[in-house]
Amino acid sequence: MKCLVLTYHSHNIAGTEYGVNDHVSLAADLEILNRQGAEVVPLATIAKAVAAGSAAGDSRVRVGISFDDGPVFDYEDFTHPRHGPQRGFLNILRDFRESKGPRALPGLHATSFVIASREARLAMERSPSSGYEFLSDWLSDGWWRAAAESGFMDIGNHSWDHVHHAAPSIAIGKSVRDNFEVVDNFADAEAEIRPAAEYINAKIGRVSTLFVFPFGHVNDYLVRDYLPTHGPSLGLEAAFATGGAVKEGDSVWSIPRVVCGHHWRTPVEFERLISG
Repeated sequence: MKCLVLTYHSHNIAGTEYGVNDHVSLAADLEILNRQGAEVVPLATIAKAVAAGSAAGDSRVRVGISFDDGPVFDYEDFTHPRHGPQRGFLNILRDFRESKGPRALPGLHATSFVIASREARLAMERSPSSGYEFLSDWLSDGWWRAAAESGFMDIGNHSWDHVHHAAPSIAIGKSVRDNFEVVDNFADAEAEIRPAAEYINAKIGRVSTLFVFPFGHVNDYLVRDYLPTHGPSLGLEAAFATGGAVKEGDSVWSIPRVVCGHHWRTPVEFERLISG
């Protein structure tokens, strides 16, 4: 069975058309997945298939859906000042279920990977590089528990501060920003992953089992040492990166994903991606 993990960013809104607006793309892609007969499952199911070595093989397609960075746009509708009303990602999933019924993509589900540090999130909100400095609380955490209880979405760990350039300070002992590959030792990994897990778990009232690497940046230390050794003590069962379709032999601690707007930009490209 072919496994493919799709990635969308709800703050990617540069217009009202497919390919430049991830809300438009997600809604259209659900329709394509349904027509193609794909099986949409929670990311945890993909992780179990990778761990069991059954994520590749026959021509059937099993698809997981992920959202990155944790804007509130993952959860609720909002109005963009230039591009108008936008349906929140969770509501797009609900709209599909209501319009198509329970037999269409019956396993419909997504995971939103969120950044834990409130200080980092506030700085990212206010940064001109975000494109949303005119909004407040758009990287808030008040919606996480409700989303996790919706039946359509889990909340995943996207590190403490994303080693993001906008954060006034970062947890690791290096000055490098926007590069998660530098998290290559125990102290820095503990600083970025453990407190994030503890904070997220407390906020959602359950254990978040999945981690995603900021920027898709991985290194051998995290994939082969820290996460296999210490991840389970945090409740983590798998980690996701980027790079393409899931392949035989992929590590459960570095499961590749494909990114909307990068790996595909049109419905035709998406259909080709799904069909393989």
